Amino acid sequence: MSRPTGLDRVAGVFSLAAALFLVFMMLFTTVSVTLRYVANWTGENDVDIMVWAFATCIFIALPAVTLRDEHVAVDLIDQIAPARQIRAMRWIGLLLIIVFLAVSFFQSLPVALEKLEFGENTMSLDINRFWFWLPMLIGLGCAALAGVAVALVWLRGGPPDRAGGAPL
Repeated sequence: MSRPTGLDRVAGVFSLAAALFLVFMMLFTTVSVTLRYVANWTGENDVDIMVWAFATCIFIALPAVTLRDEHVAVDLIDQIAPARQIRAMRWIGLLLIIVFLAVSFFQSLPVALEKLEFGENTMSLDINRFWFWLPMLIGLGCAALAGVAVALVWLRGGPPDRAGGAPL
């Protein structure tokens, strides 16, 4: 087994962070349901907390998915196309991912800053909605940078012939 590269370590950090938010969501749900049945406690703020944790979990995982080449893919052509065409398609896919993530980041940034500037808060927790947008911005921005890092690695050694967790 090869030693992990710097990109593998960075992917691990993002994976761990996403896993921690997933564990938080499971524990929070368990505690909330248990308190509802045992102590007749109603968590009026549960929805806001879960929406924030879910969004954070998803968007913080994006850079790890990009770094590990684990985006969802349908490999219909991979089975019959020559390796050269597959590598070309993988380059096109990576460039499209980078563009999509960068455009998504730059389109979301003004909206998030607007929430911060005008003080738009959640109804139940009275937390500024910017904090709900922040994990998305971090995830999209870091995933776009991760795509650039993968492209730099591929420039040195070429993309792997097949997708799906190919080692960098």
